[in-house]
Amino acid sequence: MTPWVPLVEPCPPAACLEALQVLYQRVPQAVRGPLVEEVLRESAAGQVDLGGLWVAWERPWRPSAADRIVGAFLTQALAGRAAAVWAPEVLPSLRRTATAAALVRTALADLKRRGFRIVQAVLDESAHGRGVGDLIRGGMPRVTELLYLERDTRVPLPPAAAASGPPPLAWRPFNPAEADDFRRLLQATYTSSLDMPELEGVRSLDEVIEGHRATGRFVPSRWRLGRVQGEPDAAVVLLLADIPDRDVWEVVYLGLTPAARGRGLGRSAIAHALELAAPHAPRLELAVDIRNTPATRLYASTGFVPFDRRTVHLVVFREGGAAGG
Repeated sequence: MTPWVPLVEPCPPAACLEALQVLYQRVPQAVRGPLVEEVLRESAAGQVDLGGLWVAWERPWRPSAADRIVGAFLTQALAGRAAAVWAPEVLPSLRRTATAAALVRTALADLKRRGFRIVQAVLDESAHGRGVGDLIRGGMPRVTELLYLERDTRVPLPPAAAASGPPPLAWRPFNPAEADDFRRLLQATYTSSLDMPELEGVRSLDEVIEGHRATGRFVPSRWRLGRVQGEPDAAVVLLLADIPDRDVWEVVYLGLTPAARGRGLGRSAIAHALELAAPHAPRLELAVDIRNTPATRLYASTGFVPFDRRTVHLVVFREGGAAGG
């Protein structure tokens, strides 16, 4: 007997109102109506892209006017051939689990066909348990958790534990004339990285840089390269951005080349980040993979405190069509 499979397709424009009602079904009714109206207005103004909204219909064939949407799944294209998704929302029914999994699988297949390399869901504590299971059944395993940290930029670093300090770093901002050197050292920082190692080698360096540039507000002078004098392969890459509409700066990326690791240079990079951010924002934020023990120790020792923790579900489409993650 052929298993029941719902009809899943990109949301027709005329059905967006109904789809959003399903997508926000867990939002209280008093809030849901105004929220849906706001999203529709922003979509009409080009501020919100609903092109990645997928729906599942009640019956597994072309819907008629009498059919209804029973599931919705939102995907969003990001820079650098990456995409973000959220847990699917499906109306209660005996086929809820199959419908949710079909939404995720169908959308993933479409993203793969369109050339995306990374699809990621980052779920906070508000995500319901069923949504987590839906992502896993649809082909997006849980891979780790991200710890979100913050610190006051005006508070000086606590004293270092080591008696002897690290070698000094000569910092300079990103310079297009030295782009090749910057790219070489940035690439080296990804070697054996403990932050989301599943992503190593998945995208080209250009795609990775494009993804970093899209985080926050890109200002070239806030992309910094710190080098140890006389050691051309020992360097730190620090990428900072301010977040629009929030009084905060973010460490978009902090990476050390293999020759720079284990020498206390991460602490020097945090000190430099605070020096740059303090005149502009009272808070500095970052996220770290909880598996990255050296990084979590560094941030704890430099005064960062956690304010959020989120679960990461990930699928990777490698060259040649193989999937992983």
